[in-house]
Amino acid sequence: MKSYNIFVCFVFILFIGSFSACQKSYYVSKDFKKTTQNHTNIAIMPVQMIFTGSILGAALSDTAKIEVEEAESKAFQISLFRELLYSSNSGKKQIWVNLMPVEQTNKVLAEKGISIRQSWEMTADELAELLGVDAVIKTQVYKQQYLTDLASYGINIGSKVLALLTKGRSLLAISGRKLDRTSTITAHCTLHNQKDASVLWSMSLQEDTDFNSPTNEVIDNINKQFAKNFPYRGKRK
Repeated sequence: MKSYNIFVCFVFILFIGSFSACQKSYYVSKDFKKTTQNHTNIAIMPVQMIFTGSILGAALSDTAKIEVEEAESKAFQISLFRELLYSSNSGKKQIWVNLMPVEQTNKVLAEKGISIRQSWEMTADELAELLGVDAVIKTQVYKQQYLTDLASYGINIGSKVLALLTKGRSLLAISGRKLDRTSTITAHCTLHNQKDASVLWSMSLQEDTDFNSPTNEVIDNINKQFAKNFPYRGKRK
């Protein structure tokens, strides 16, 4: 009987461990449905790129760094837009709010005299009111290397800057093999309500990186995970 009880306890512990491992890896406001029931339009903001390395960055001028980081910002922004649309079209539950096209979002910001970098510092409610949307998505990406091959997003970096960044090496990419790990990318994506800038949904990711695959895999793989867990799905209450 004692052995049986020990066995039952062991199975229970395994069950609890497995259950905990399957829990949501993101946050959703408990009042999400109620708060967003009248939402119709949301916008994806230019992604804040935060460089945490030193080797490659030392070779770039301040102007070149701004060029690269703003190009990366647009690439992440475009990728998230694409992945949200794709996940909505291919999934069983479509997103029931409209996504403002990235070109329109950035055009409005530019017309208001707001640069990409300035938008990073603005509050979510300021941005949402400016764009006339019900909520905005703000994302921060921390990385130890610069991302350079952004052609698949219609973005090009000056050849001189590109030469300094790559130095004959393959471009940064995600790999599941720990032996190939060279650096880590950490990303935080948050959905904010327009009325009070409150957090409606949030998710954080951390990815190991290497130099073996195209840059777009780094960006798209991260945004696929964000899009997969993004709310505004199912029927409105």
